[in-house]
Amino acid sequence: MAEQRNEIRSLACFFNAGNVKVNINSETKLPCMQCNGTSVSGLMSICTYLATTAGKAELVGKDAKSRALVGQWLEYRVTEVDRCHGEKDDINVFKELNSYLSTRTYFVGQQFSLADLLLYYGLHTKVNGLTYEEKEKYLHLSRWFDHVQRLQNTRQHLTEVTFSLNRLYAGYIPH
Repeated sequence: MAEQRNEIRSLACFFNAGNVKVNINSETKLPCMQCNGTSVSGLMSICTYLATTAGKAELVGKDAKSRALVGQWLEYRVTEVDRCHGEKDDINVFKELNSYLSTRTYFVGQQFSLADLLLYYGLHTKVNGLTYEEKEKYLHLSRWFDHVQRLQNTRQHLTEVTFSLNRLYAGYIPH
């Protein structure tokens, strides 16, 4: 839960939001944010609120289709990534995301979106814990992750995850 609190603070910093207070509701276990007198609950709602009030509504999606896709990936983040309870779950998520990114630069359309930002924050600890060999298995996910962490203001206080630019392990077929 402390991770979600820090993540929301990172989002608030990314969007240059003012004084933000974040708590976790003891009953619902949902993050709650207070910002400029407004109270918002739930990770997806908080992210959308921060992006919209910062004048970055394009990160939520420019049209109905892209907004729906951003919402889909935010939901995936909450229902799949956040609910990983071990290496087996992590591997399944890595494989799925790696496959999806095999023909894409970003999760929604041709530009960076809130989906990329939230998935980056949600995956940071997991990807940071991978060995170079494991990162090479998930080549497309690693490419995307490295690209996103280099975008302005994205990484903030998080450690930079290092990747090898050269293939290190012969005979490996990426997932």
